[in-house]
Amino acid sequence: MIHINLLPVKQIKKKIQARNRIFGLGITFLAVLALLGVVGLVLGFKVGDLKADISGLQKEKAKYQTTINQIEQLQKDQSLLETKLNTISQLKKGSQLSVRVMDELATLTPASRLWLSSMSFNGTILRISGIALDNATIADYMETIISSPYFATAELSGTSTTAVQGRQLKSFSLTIKVINADYQQGPPEEEQAKK
Repeated sequence: MIHINLLPVKQIKKKIQARNRIFGLGITFLAVLALLGVVGLVLGFKVGDLKADISGLQKEKAKYQTTINQIEQLQKDQSLLETKLNTISQLKKGSQLSVRVMDELATLTPASRLWLSSMSFNGTILRISGIALDNATIADYMETIISSPYFATAELSGTSTTAVQGRQLKSFSLTIKVINADYQQGPPEEEQAKK
C-alpha cells in the first residue's frame, strides 16, 4: 500500500520542529536533573567527610581535655602562689620597716637625758611615750627625729611633770609620722654615705 501524505509540507515541518523542541527540552531537563543529582552526591560525600572530620576533631579534643584541665589548674595554682608570694613579700617589707624604725629610734634617743616607756607602731604612725630631764630635751629630741630620713613629722601630744625617785622630770607623748618609701630596701642614701 501506498501512503500519500495529504498534509502540506509546512505543517509537517512545524510538527517536526515542535517535536524536536519538546524532545530537546526533555533532554535538557533530564541533563539538568542528572547534573543536580551529581552535585547532590558530591555535596553528600563532602558533608559525610566533614562530619567524619568533626567527629575526629571532637575525639582529639576530648583526648586533650584532661591536659587542658591540668593547664587551667596549674594556672590557678600559679596565681594563688603569686598572691601568697606577694603577701609574704609585703609582710617581709613591713617587718623590715618596723626593725629599721626601732633601730633608728634607738639610735636617735639620748640615753642619758631621755627614756622611752612605751611605743606603738601602726603602719605609718609611731606613738611613743617617755620621760625626759626637761622640756628642752624633748624639743631637741623632736628636732632630731624630724631630721631622720625615716620620719616626716613629730608632734607633741602632751607633757606633764612627774616625780621619779625624788626628781621632777617631764613625761611626754609624741606622735611621729614614718616615711613609708616602699619600705626602703636598705639604709637611706645619707646613712650609706656616712658609712
